[in-house]
Amino acid sequence: MNQNVYLKNMPLNDAQTLLYKHCSINLKTEVIPVRESLHRVTSEPVIALASSPIYTASAMDGIAVIARSTEEATESNPIKLSDDQFMYVNTGNPIEDPFNAVIKIEDLIEKSKRSVTLIKSASPYQNIRPIGEDIVEKTPIIPKYHSIRPIDIAAMLAGGITEVNVTKKPKVIVIPTGDEIIRNPHDLRVGKILDSNSFYLENALKTLNVDVHIHEIVKDDITLLESAILNAVTSHDLVLVGAGSSAGTKDFVKTIVEKHGSVYVHGVAIKPGKPTLIGVIKTTPVIGMPGYPVSTFMAFELFVKPLIQYAMHQHLTEPTLVKATLTKRLYTSLDSTEFVRVKLNKVGKTLTATPLNRGAGITTSIVQADGLFIVPKDKEGFEANEVGDVWLLRALDDIDQTLTVIGSHDILLDEIDAFFRDSGYKLSSTHVGSFGGVMAIKSNECHLAPIHLIDDNGNYNHYILSKYLDNNYVLIRGVGRVQGLYTKPNNPKNIRSIHDLETKNLRFVNRQRGSGTRLFFDYILKQEKIASTTIEGYHYELPTHTMVASAVKNGNYDTGLGIQSVANLYQLPFIKVGVEHYDFIVHKTHLDTPKIKHFIKVLKSTEFHLRLQSIGGYTMDGIGEILTDKD
Repeated sequence: MNQNVYLKNMPLNDAQTLLYKHCSINLKTEVIPVRESLHRVTSEPVIALASSPIYTASAMDGIAVIARSTEEATESNPIKLSDDQFMYVNTGNPIEDPFNAVIKIEDLIEKSKRSVTLIKSASPYQNIRPIGEDIVEKTPIIPKYHSIRPIDIAAMLAGGITEVNVTKKPKVIVIPTGDEIIRNPHDLRVGKILDSNSFYLENALKTLNVDVHIHEIVKDDITLLESAILNAVTSHDLVLVGAGSSAGTKDFVKTIVEKHGSVYVHGVAIKPGKPTLIGVIKTTPVIGMPGYPVSTFMAFELFVKPLIQYAMHQHLTEPTLVKATLTKRLYTSLDSTEFVRVKLNKVGKTLTATPLNRGAGITTSIVQADGLFIVPKDKEGFEANEVGDVWLLRALDDIDQTLTVIGSHDILLDEIDAFFRDSGYKLSSTHVGSFGGVMAIKSNECHLAPIHLIDDNGNYNHYILSKYLDNNYVLIRGVGRVQGLYTKPNNPKNIRSIHDLETKNLRFVNRQRGSGTRLFFDYILKQEKIASTTIEGYHYELPTHTMVASAVKNGNYDTGLGIQSVANLYQLPFIKVGVEHYDFIVHKTHLDTPKIKHFIKVLKSTEFHLRLQSIGGYTMDGIGEILTDKD
């Protein structure tokens, strides 16, 4: 019988390029119950329908009181409250007017149904959970292309979500071939091999959350194999054929795929994994998997896994590489990139690599390996004590594709994240206020720090570079933001200006100390000669604009200071107070990194500008420009 001939001993990078060019899995979307969505991938951002909690709630078991009525309570001056001055509450009970604080039950000296005795005063809003403390309505709970975890399901349910849009699971079939392959250990004898590769592939595919089916074993008969493959391509998104892709007399996969479609790769310059075949029949990718277990492992990691991740909009998992020193000499051939299984050890500060059995049929060598020592093509080998790259198999660190942002809050960060995810990046933002962001970037905890910090002269942000940082930091120009007062729908208190905070009986909710909005508010109060002591709620703080807006819209607060874009989101009346600059601090060395370049690209993009215009409340003069403390 005729022997197959490899099309080409193709370099790995070239084979992967052809894989992405010619093989695609186009997945539709579907709507499923949230309770059944574990490990599914969202096809669009999930937005909260309800706040959690949806009412102002007690955070403790105790009594609800009016804080002002407890001001005189001390150990030397106990006070007694009558039953019309307090209400017993349990954790989670609503707190209704006129009560504005909760005292823990264990802090009561004497208590009965009709009176309680206190020796300690309560401050306004102590032990009270604000509306939206956990989840704020109309804000994202889960981003687009996110693999849903158990806690994500809890968050969606808490946010009023019962159904979620997800990407459909890819349907993959594994077709094992060979007269020697059996399933039942009782049938094992000379010349027979138990089918382990199919079940490795099944479980490796399950970790990617696909629908996988294992076909019955197909004997070495070209007609039977041809029928199995042709049936599979009509009902599956990807077909994996176990063995049959090498150059033996009974390796029929190449012939079948060529007859009904196209073969793009047949033989890759890697060890283990050389016999890998990549082709397409109709529109369905067909990958011929090598027969040896370690070769199957390599073909899965290098071709199958990235193809599926790409189809499901998940980050393509690149090998995590570390430098390690070989403990003994390692010879290889010059025609292939070789992945040598190694054990790793840490000796002092030196990471050492000891090669394991290199046979492609030694499954336990992968089980025992800590990593794969990479010997590049055209390199004959490594000497003992020579340093090389190791692909980690244990204790893998996630490849860092996340742009970490710590500082001031703005809903535009969620919009940027959506643009990032369409390009394979992620944006992770933590809202700690502008000064918190300055400290975070100074400590090298983040890539970007969004700030809007006003000085005593009314100037924004530039002074931070010279006052708190050094000349290694610059600003990326962000947006102009309109700041103002939120009011309840229809503005029932007829709030018209910042001065109403001291002249009317208004309950105000403030932003936290260190936030740019808090500094802006204090600056305006100083300019307008308004004493903070005249403002009820000045010391009650919430960490984000959306929480302030939700507290005003649905809570016991008449007004709060925040940005116009959030007022538009919540459809709240808005009284303009001023315009500020919301910019991003970045270290100069990060400016040329792909993530920061992409961030600036998004800022300058027409699509992003149109999105901000649709939200409202922003100006975009000079957005994306690099500014120093001298600009």
